[in-house]
Amino acid sequence: MKGKWTNIYNGDLRLRSWWIDQGNKSEYISIVLPEVFGINNWIRSFSEKLAAQNLTVIALPLYGRTAPTLDLAYGDKDLKLGRYHKNLTTLKNIIEDVSAAINWVKEKYPRKKISIIGFCFGGYAALIASSLKGIVSSFCFYGAGVTAPRTDSNFVPIDLLEKVSGKLYFICGSSDDLIPLKDRLEIKKRFKELDPLNKKFNFIEIQGADHGFMCEERDSFNKAASLIGWNLLMKEFNQQMTN
Repeated sequence: MKGKWTNIYNGDLRLRSWWIDQGNKSEYISIVLPEVFGINNWIRSFSEKLAAQNLTVIALPLYGRTAPTLDLAYGDKDLKLGRYHKNLTTLKNIIEDVSAAINWVKEKYPRKKISIIGFCFGGYAALIASSLKGIVSSFCFYGAGVTAPRTDSNFVPIDLLEKVSGKLYFICGSSDDLIPLKDRLEIKKRFKELDPLNKKFNFIEIQGADHGFMCEERDSFNKAASLIGWNLLMKEFNQQMTN
């Protein structure tokens, strides 16, 4: 099923989003948070792949204030521009924009379950958003930097874990230089402290996978690792739908 552009408003701020509405076919709504490259071809196609599993999907921009229609490829210049806009984004921006998306989908479908799925900077944002009310599950794919203080607030995103009410998955590769071993060990430690039985927090490290392994359009795409990531999503959605 093809998506279409729609607008979500955070006050006066227009968030141009990619929307695929499955109506009553779906019990689940997934809010997809993009990489630093914006809601580009891959994010739209991934959203449609999710929708093919009878999920309603909204891909939400993270640069609504500085680059509301950002749509980049995966070259060095694209990465530089995407990171420029990432550095202009605040913790407050992320929380307010995702909250606006949650409210928007809740108005349409008040009884449906909501999941957050983020990649790269979107994975980082997904961990932050997982602390919001009404989130059944969150998937943070290779969200680098969650153990470091933010420059805009000096706040460490991982300190939000105590506010998480749903399930949280952090998925990364062992060869990802953007999430070094020190950071991976810290995330695992914090998960274990808060959830010794691994019922709520799930850390998945895929051997040999690099940053961006889910994306077919990146040089770092890893077919086997991406299948592991996809199967994690489908397993969780299927479990939630049968509960």
